[in-house]
Amino acid sequence: MASIDNDGSAVIQRQIDTGPTSACGHLAASDALVVYEIEQTAAVITEGNYRRIALQFPDHLLGHSTVVSAELQSRIDSDAQVFILADTSYGSCCVDEVAADHYSADLVVHYGRTCLSLSSRIPVYYVFGREPMDPAHCAEVVAEKMSGRNILVLCDVPYAYAMPDVVWALEQRQDDAGVRVFGVVVSSEITVADRLFDPKTDASSTIVPGRSWQLPPSASSIADYSILYLGAESLTLTNIILTMRGQGVFSYDPATRTLREESHKVNRHLARRYKMVQHARDADVIGIVVGTLAATRYLRVIEALKAMIRRAHKKFYVFVVGKLNVAKLANFAEIETYVLVACPENSLVDSKDFMSPVVTPFEMQLALSKSRQWTGDYVTDFHAFLDDAERELAEEEEETPSDDEPHFSLITGTLKQNRRYNDPRSQSTESGSAQLATMNKHTEIAQYMGSAGAEYLLTRSFRGLGHDDDPDNKSNEPLPAVMAVEGRSGIARGYDNEK
Repeated sequence: MASIDNDGSAVIQRQIDTGPTSACGHLAASDALVVYEIEQTAAVITEGNYRRIALQFPDHLLGHSTVVSAELQSRIDSDAQVFILADTSYGSCCVDEVAADHYSADLVVHYGRTCLSLSSRIPVYYVFGREPMDPAHCAEVVAEKMSGRNILVLCDVPYAYAMPDVVWALEQRQDDAGVRVFGVVVSSEITVADRLFDPKTDASSTIVPGRSWQLPPSASSIADYSILYLGAESLTLTNIILTMRGQGVFSYDPATRTLREESHKVNRHLARRYKMVQHARDADVIGIVVGTLAATRYLRVIEALKAMIRRAHKKFYVFVVGKLNVAKLANFAEIETYVLVACPENSLVDSKDFMSPVVTPFEMQLALSKSRQWTGDYVTDFHAFLDDAERELAEEEEETPSDDEPHFSLITGTLKQNRRYNDPRSQSTESGSAQLATMNKHTEIAQYMGSAGAEYLLTRSFRGLGHDDDPDNKSNEPLPAVMAVEGRSGIARGYDNEK
């Protein structure tokens, strides 16, 4: 009981260990030169004559940030200022252009894992870091399970430096008879590796976001290849599993030196996402959650989603909530399904803990489309989604919209009749809804307003203190106003009047 009944001073005086025993470990200055590419970064800063440089670190690498910052500052002009971005506005894999803008940064150096989404306003230089890799052991282990196959090699960004050595080891691998173990071995390329990306000078159409590769004419289809991913289990791997199935996906973890087949996870992942599509199909009120302010074309994705939802006569609200969590979205109980506009990795949210499902733009497109059917193919990239969405919207606009017929819900197992919002036939009544709302307290006003929030409020038993629509108020007269009084103050453990 003594641990509860206190004045809270123990929390303020508690000592927290932030020394070199943290998860990222101690980093010597000599190691920082290699792992964090200090010399190369200093050369980019000097060549571009950048004056305010933001260093963005993920949480698990913040223990190295002071060493990296000091080493970098000592190698650039004295009038150039380096500062650290510690807490990102959204996911740490995305470039935090919002925080960088707050400090008038003219360059962001992004460290660690990244989703490889291109920035939209500020130049970015990516430093992936270098994790240990044994190419010979990788080729040996891969030969045991993937011999005779064509292989497309992808990697997590900390292993990008080792890709040429791994591909060479795979190509040179032979059996006892001197025959090559593998067929065609293709290496992928990270398009922003070892280069500065400046959105003002680099046209986004000339740079493919993420990873790219060139398949030879002898095996020009991705279906002819097995995918070998170098790295630990991560959102990058999940994205690859869903979007690039080919003949199978295998992952080699250099930290544990083990190879694992990931293909068995595909059906489970797709079944879970297909259920999310059905939830989105049944939803009448949709929340568009902005999960990035940096990825290129995110505004066009939001506008495409709005057009889809309007055409389906559903209601939408747009939310900007920063980092996504259960508590934030639980504040909007009237929203039946959320669609998250984020980078390809952060958009795949496991929403089992959320009150309402969270789907991707591609899944929302499947749910609202009249002609598109689920085939198992999956899209997370903004560019691919926009091309399909804009083409599909143009085709559907040429068609005469049919009457809103009920559909069979796979979630409830019954026929569901969707409500109709954004209906052109009711625009004349919606024009005066704002004035009517202040004069009429009855339930039918929600139908004229087309307001999902008003409809939800009218279904609640508690609508706030002193609400005019009080069931105990038998007359139609508004409730009288009362004087505000001072309430209790203090904390729940002991209010001021209880001491």
